[in-house]
Amino acid sequence: MEIIAKITDREILGTDGLSAAAPRYTVRAVLKNSYGLYAVIYAEKLGFYRLPGGGVENGEDSVSALKREIREETGCTCDSIEDIGCVYENRAHCNFTQYSYYYYVITSGPIMHPQLTSEEAKNEAKLRWLSFDETEELIFNQNLKTNQQKFLQASDLAALKKYL
Repeated sequence: MEIIAKITDREILGTDGLSAAAPRYTVRAVLKNSYGLYAVIYAEKLGFYRLPGGGVENGEDSVSALKREIREETGCTCDSIEDIGCVYENRAHCNFTQYSYYYYVITSGPIMHPQLTSEEAKNEAKLRWLSFDETEELIFNQNLKTNQQKFLQASDLAALKKYL
């Protein structure tokens, strides 16, 4: 998959350095339903918007992980999946490296109940369906409280830009 963005401490914090940590792999989706609305996950306790998705577990490929994460976080099935690209994050300030694989997903089936992890439930994660412009605006215009949120926002925005 094409790398569409490389995000380091230089871009986010204005500092130098690179992490040598073993990478974590995640999947995320620009998820569109049959009404033309896009999914966004809002962690109410953190006051943070994010595209749906999560970590790739041992033994999973990225598409299997994507289908599982979309089902868990949104209650949807993935009827159509297309690559958007990969965002590489290297966070020297906390010795962390991550590859996030982004996909454009269409869902047309019935929406079931999300099956949130305990961490997602603790953060009061809620699914919202919005127009593309509203989704992009909410992710862009956030009051970011942590460096992690700044990296996550930059990653999602790179994918949304490439999607357009």
